[in-house]
Amino acid sequence: MSPTVQVDIVLVQHLLSFWDSQGIDITPVWSLLGMAPAQPMPPWVNAEKLKLVHQYIASQSSDRLLPARTGRYLAQRDLPLGRLLKYSENLSQGLPAALRFMNSSLGSIHFVIRAAEHKVVVRAEPHPGMPLLPDQLLQALVALTEVCCGVLGGSAGHDLTVCAPLESPLIDDLNDFLTPLVMPGEHYALDISAAAWQRLNPRQQPVMYVSLLRDFDRHAEKLDEQLRLYSELQRILQGCLLKRRISQEDVAAQLNISVRNLQRRLKALGTTYQALLDESRQDIAMRLIRDESLPLYEIAFMVGYAEPSAFYKAFKRWTDATPGDYRQALSAETN
Repeated sequence: MSPTVQVDIVLVQHLLSFWDSQGIDITPVWSLLGMAPAQPMPPWVNAEKLKLVHQYIASQSSDRLLPARTGRYLAQRDLPLGRLLKYSENLSQGLPAALRFMNSSLGSIHFVIRAAEHKVVVRAEPHPGMPLLPDQLLQALVALTEVCCGVLGGSAGHDLTVCAPLESPLIDDLNDFLTPLVMPGEHYALDISAAAWQRLNPRQQPVMYVSLLRDFDRHAEKLDEQLRLYSELQRILQGCLLKRRISQEDVAAQLNISVRNLQRRLKALGTTYQALLDESRQDIAMRLIRDESLPLYEIAFMVGYAEPSAFYKAFKRWTDATPGDYRQALSAETN
């Protein structure tokens, strides 16, 4: 599993808090995330699991603007994007630095900056090989737009334009909701005028900006180190699963460390061996189930379940759907 396709737990906590405030029952979300509200939270959440959460949330709300409202809520939180832009000299200095940390935190969504004639385009794109829901991209784009509006103030309506591949009714609703003009487009993107890109920020604080940048760099370095270890553990455990040797001793031997040392490392990552094993089974199963030539009982065996019923129960916990229903939905989506 790629170590980059993770989402910072702080962002996930903000999402859960907002959805709960909107009257949405988030109780099923915990099982989709493979977590329990009473247990310590890991540093991040697998982006595939968060996508399932977004699908559940969309099924529970009839509010077409919920992704936009969620994005606005995130923009008002104390996240790296807003904090760096608040004290930066201008968008030209602050936005590339801020997006570097946002890309690391989001994992599944990357913001890409491209220069164009008389403007700068910031596009929200999915991580390569990981399709996202339109709601996720719209949410990220609105969060970015709202933060930039806060920096530009009264000129935001003239200097920013939001583009998104959305239907006309939703475009109209967004124009009532957001300050900048919202237009249909091929991508989820924010256009920033060249003048606004270089305009000096009257609230800039160079010392505070440098201090925040240093803190975020340290946090990003620690997160990268944790993700590399997590990815290596996942790779080893998935190999052990396929060999039908999944004891802690087997994994520790591959790392040339003791079981006690392995447990210490897992604790530092905010997880347990059983949780890591469950995630590894889920990761393999979600890849294998796309191959319709593989019987479900064979997939159950390949991910370490002696009885198909145990696999079906685990799959239901992972996705809130049976393996058969999930495969059928995938097939219908492909067709």
